[in-house]
This record gives sequence, structure tokens and C-alpha cells, in this order.
Amino acid sequence: MRLLIHPQLQFSLQEHLCPNQRSVALPPKPSPDAPSKRPPGRMRQLKGKPKKETSKDKKERKQAMQEARQQITTVVLPTLAVVVLLIVVFVYVATRPTVTE
Repeated sequence: MRLLIHPQLQFSLQEHLCPNQRSVALPPKPSPDAPSKRPPGRMRQLKGKPKKETSKDKKERKQAMQEARQQITTVVLPTLAVVVLLIVVFVYVATRPTVTE
């Protein structure tokens, strides 16, 4: 049995790639004996376990907390003071007694 296909819909088998074929070559998988790309002396991180904090990480975290505390005093408190002052002025202007003569 021969299928009749429109001439514009015909294609060659070389142009067609099956789903299990790739058009780009993948790099070869490393052998189990190959050295890993991890620095020597460090164990690989297991999934699901928390990472142990190093002294460098601790210093970075403490520095970030110090910067956050400094921003509270330099940004947040003055902004809050301005907002409270605006509310007080608005309430005063809205409720001040009018002088009638």
C-alpha cells in the first residue's frame, strides 16, 4: 500500500529527526573515576540538610544586620517623623477655630 502525499508536504528522512535524536552533540559524561570540580577538602552539600555557616558567612550576615540598623536610624525614623508631623499639621488646620468678626 502506497500513501499519496502532496508534493509540497514530502520531506526526506535525513531532514527529519526522531525525538530520541539530537541536532546538537552533548558533552560526554565524566567517568566515575574522574576528579570532581569541587575544591579539595570540601564535602559536597547533601540535599535537605542545612548548610553549616562559615566564619566568612557569619561576618557578612553581621555586617548586613549592622547596615540594616544604620538604615533604620537614617531613613526610617526621619520618614516616620515627617509623616507624623504632616498628620498633626493637617489635623490642626482642619480643626482650628475660625475667627469671625
